[in-house]
Amino acid sequence: MKIIYTDVLVIGGGLAGLRMAVAAKRRGHDSIVLSLVPPKRSHSKAAQGGMQASLGNVIKGAGDNEDVHFGDTVRGSDWGADQEVVRMFVNTSPKAVRELAAWGCPWSRITPGDRQVIINGEKVTITERKEAQGLVAQRDFGGTKKWRTCYVSDCTGHAMLNTVTDRIIAEQVPVIERVEALSLIHDGKRCYGAIVRDLITGELMAYVSKATAIATGGAGRIYRVTTNAVICDGTGYDLALGTGVATLSNMEAIQFHPTGIFP
Repeated sequence: MKIIYTDVLVIGGGLAGLRMAVAAKRRGHDSIVLSLVPPKRSHSKAAQGGMQASLGNVIKGAGDNEDVHFGDTVRGSDWGADQEVVRMFVNTSPKAVRELAAWGCPWSRITPGDRQVIINGEKVTITERKEAQGLVAQRDFGGTKKWRTCYVSDCTGHAMLNTVTDRIIAEQVPVIERVEALSLIHDGKRCYGAIVRDLITGELMAYVSKATAIATGGAGRIYRVTTNAVICDGTGYDLALGTGVATLSNMEAIQFHPTGIFP
């Protein structure tokens, strides 16, 4: 069996996996990304709504901060979210949005003056500040107290994924496409990589690493009516459970988009 060694093995070539590999490489660790499909075909590309960050750029986001964002997120999870993770996310997301902008993500920008928006089903006129011109625009999304969703028109995932893919190329991180992780290599206490199958040749390989990350997305494809891609089948969950050591939590928290409903 062919054996490949690396510092960090990332299983999953969507936004989370690619961004993790970039971070590891920038910290001096050799990284390899394994992906079922070419990264630009990952389901991250389908995201439209946007990414939340407490920038407070738009008039409806005035006064926003990490604490308000934290409260919205915890309440929105019905107090089921891991609050340490939520705190880390809300503190990091403003930096992440600006970092993506620096990498070339074409965030929609604020145009000052009057504009009409729909709030609670009613058309309302709001006026954006002149000094906010050119800042990253934010819109209402997900029932939050402040408007904090940064977006790229209706193709946010597409733009973010292309941006991070370009960064992967710039950092010279290898992305191995058309491969599937079958099981994790572990001793019951620590993970040392994964056994991987080449989906084209059927060859089995061992990727041995100092650290392993699973970033394979969700399991929305288990439902008959879904907008999820065929690769969203919960393979990462299976990898973790297959160890007999890892546990899964909040499995009832499945995001549902009504896009799949039709008359």
